[in-house]
Formats: sequence, C-alpha cells, structure tokens
Amino acid sequence: MYSIWRSLYNKFVFAYNANEFKEELSKRTFFEDQANLLFVVRDYATGTVFDIKTNKYVGPRAENPAQLRLLDRYYVSEQRFQDGKSLFPDKLQDLKGREVTIAGFNYPPYTVIKQSTNANARDINVPEDSDLRNVYIDGTETRIVLTFCERYNCRVQIDTSDANDWGTIYPNISGDGALGMIIKNKADVCIGAMYSWFEDYRYLDLSMYLVRSGITCLVPIPMRLAGWYIPLEPFQATLWSAVFLCLCIETVGLILAYRSEQQLYLTPSERVGWWNCAKFGMSTTYKLLISQSGNSKAHSITVRVLLFACFLNDLIITSIYGGGLASILTIPSLDEAADTVQRLRSHQLQWAANSEAWVSAIRGSDDPLVHDLLNNFHIYGDEELLRFAEDQRVSIGFAVERLPFGHFAIGDYLGPQAIDQLIIMRDDLYYQYTVAFVPRLWPLLGQFNSLIYNWHSSGFDKYWEYRVVAGNLNLKIQQQVESTMSGSQEDIGPVTLGMSNFAGIILVWLLGSIIGTFTFLAEVLLTNFLKFNLSSSLLERFSYI
Repeated sequence: MYSIWRSLYNKFVFAYNANEFKEELSKRTFFEDQANLLFVVRDYATGTVFDIKTNKYVGPRAENPAQLRLLDRYYVSEQRFQDGKSLFPDKLQDLKGREVTIAGFNYPPYTVIKQSTNANARDINVPEDSDLRNVYIDGTETRIVLTFCERYNCRVQIDTSDANDWGTIYPNISGDGALGMIIKNKADVCIGAMYSWFEDYRYLDLSMYLVRSGITCLVPIPMRLAGWYIPLEPFQATLWSAVFLCLCIETVGLILAYRSEQQLYLTPSERVGWWNCAKFGMSTTYKLLISQSGNSKAHSITVRVLLFACFLNDLIITSIYGGGLASILTIPSLDEAADTVQRLRSHQLQWAANSEAWVSAIRGSDDPLVHDLLNNFHIYGDEELLRFAEDQRVSIGFAVERLPFGHFAIGDYLGPQAIDQLIIMRDDLYYQYTVAFVPRLWPLLGQFNSLIYNWHSSGFDKYWEYRVVAGNLNLKIQQQVESTMSGSQEDIGPVTLGMSNFAGIILVWLLGSIIGTFTFLAEVLLTNFLKFNLSSSLLERFSYI
C-alpha cells in the first residue's frame, strides 16, 4: 500500500517446508484476490520432492477461491516436473462466475441504479429477503464493467453501503465514501466520474481513462436592463461622447457667428454682450437637437447657413437615435451573463455543488483566476441546493459536468423550472479524464484496460452515451440546457410594450420637470430679490431727499 512500485502483471512465489506450511495462510484476503500465486512446499523428510500449489481464484467467493490446489510436483533427484504444467496458468480468461463488486451510487449518466423488473445485478448491502436486493444498473461507465463481465464470465454486483459520495483516501490507509470502500476491501471497482486524483492514486490503482469530463456551471440568465437605462442604450459610450463633442462644436460656432453678426450688422445700441451670445448658442443648439424652433432673428448669411447645417446634423443624429430606441423598446436589452470563466470571476458570482470532489482537482493550483473562483465556491447538501433552485429568482451558479458528446450530468435538484432561469457556460472551468479506481495489484486491471482500448477505438463510447441518456435521463432538461448554448434564451424576439419600457423616458421627463420647476422657482426668487433690493434703494433715496 505504501510502495511506489506498480505492475499490471504480478506474480508471487512463497516457499515453505512441509511442516511449516499452514493452509490457514491462504485464507487471508490477499490470497483470495491475487490470481498468480505459487506455493512451493518442500518435503521436509527427504527434501527431494516439492509440491507446487496455487489458489483456485475463480468461481464465486462462497466457494472459497483462496483454497489451494496441487498444480504439479517437482522431483529434485530426477530434475523434472511430474506433469509439466505451466507454473502460472491463465485464470483470467474464464472467471467462472467470480463476483466483481462496484462501489455503487446513483450518478447519471455515469452510473444509474434503479429498481426495475429487468434486474441485472444485486445490491449486497440489502438483506437477502428484501425485494430491493435485485436492481437494474446502467451508465456510460457501468456498461464497461457489465461488458467486461460478459467477456470474462464474472458476475457484477454493487454495494451501496458507504457510497454516499465520491469519498477520500487518508494517509492512515482509511477512507470514506465510494473510494473508502476500495481501501476497506468492500468493492473491486469504483466508477462514477472519478477523476485521476493524485492523493487517492497513492494508495489505489486506476484504469486507463474512460471519458473526458468538463466541469462547468449553469449560471443565472442575464437580467433585463433597468428601465431608466433604456434612453441611453441606442448609443454606446463612445458615440455619446462624439455626439456631445459635436454639440459643443455647434454651440461654439453659433456663439462666434452670432457675436460676429452683432459687430457687423447691428448698431452699437442694438448689440448684445458675450453672455447673450452664449445663451443664444446653447439654447439654439439644444432646440435644434430636439427639433424645436428658435425665436432669434438672424441678420447674416453666415448664421443662417450655420443654423441650417446644425439642423441637418441634429436631424440625422435624432433619426438614428429614434430608430435605435424603437428597436430597443420592442426587443429587450439584457445584461451580460457570467457565461465564461473570466465573467464568472468579474461578476463574483457564487457557485455551488454538493461535494468537495467538484473542485479537489484544482485546489493546488497557483493560478490567481482559480483562487478567485474557489473563493466563491460553496458546498451545500442536496436539500439546500434544491431550495436555492426553487427560488423565484435563481441567484447562484450550479456545477454540472459536460460529457464529451454534448450531454450533461445534472443533479436531481435542478428541475425544468430552475433551468428556465439558468444558462450553461460557454467554456469549462476545467476538465479531467475520468478513470476507474481499483485496489492495488488488482489482477484484472490489464484485461480491463484492454477492453477500454477496444471500447474507445470502436466508437461505442459515443453510442453508449446517447443510449444511456435517452434511457435514463430527463430529455427535456437535456434539451433545455442544450438550447441555452445557442443563446436562444437571450434572443427572445419582439415583445409587447408595457409601462416598464417607458420607465426610462418617464424618468427623464420627471427629471426635466423637477429641474425646470426648481429653475422657475429660482428665477422667481431671484427676480423678487432684485425687485426688493431696487425698491429698498429707491426708498432710501426718497427718504434722503
């Protein structure tokens, strides 16, 4: 368990004297689980005969696969074997009904466990007399074990006693969850989106990769922009800056032209100062912008041409703005969704899952981006996640797995109503290749890997994924999630106008009315104040006289 040495082809030879050899040694678990064992037992009396024995290994465990059988006998004086048999016969081609136990927990589409009349396995955690003992198992990874046992004549069974989570192996050679069942010799294979976690690999063996699994998130759909922001939407910030600069140039041009007109065409008594010219330029510019006429008389062709040019320019700007505003009012504008890794980080969106296994592969990363994502990750039970998903407005992200051929492993707590408020991220937070964890020195690992090679090369991985998803998952939910990838939820098309569409315009109107009212009151107060001061000064003069 502590050695760094590993091999797929292990052979063990034990040498004994006849009076020292005890067959009770062969009753240990090690002698049940290893296929290539050789016991060389010397006849102590003469020392000229060696019995060559091996364990049975094949067959159900109830038939004691650790029992020893005489394989051959070697005569030293004649330097020959009695039967000349192979010292390490191949016991793995036909396992004769030997059980292969899966550490089972329901995690579609990787592993599926359900009660069905078409039972193909038994749950050894359930009492013999219970109707729940016989179960139907399926899954993209479970089918590999089922096919393996069809090929090598073994019997699949599951044990759900401790498999409530992926689990962890600890340095003291203990563990919990599904992986802990391997270390406790309660299971032979642990599958179900098991990543190649290094800490667990130190004490277990793992198979060739099974599938590529990407960890991604279902995040809240983008919210509609606030109504007060709608009047600003037709133009981007840079275009608004350009419009403002254009209006400033128009204002300055009109001020200078109007001032020149005063100097050239009017008598000194009719001329006005710079302040009146500035008021003319500013008021005329913004009147033209909102298609209102002015009340000032132009005496020069320069001012008239400039006014005409400003009118055409403002007419084009307001036409473009009106067209953009009309399209925005009928097609709602949405905020930016946290549908990429960078956006998930910038939005500081909280995301959650039901196990540490979702992020254990990236815990040791030095990337600041990963650290920021992990700071926003939370672990909740399925009941809490269900409560979050049933909120009227979903406000957190939910971790899901993206399978290699377009499907998703989604928790049962996410129903159609919750997914209507969610959108799948465009990229993965990270990805890994799933494996099957097995005990150290598992003799069937070589054959198991060969089957996986053939499985990948034949294309059955894609075929099985589609079949398992079609037979065991909610296709409506799969289609809902898949539809969000194309952005169809963002492009919801024209909608009927309501008061919310005019909230921004009404807000601008209210703001203008409030400013106009305060301006009017200020003018009234200022006028009354000036009149009062003038009256006071006149009264003082009359009193003096």
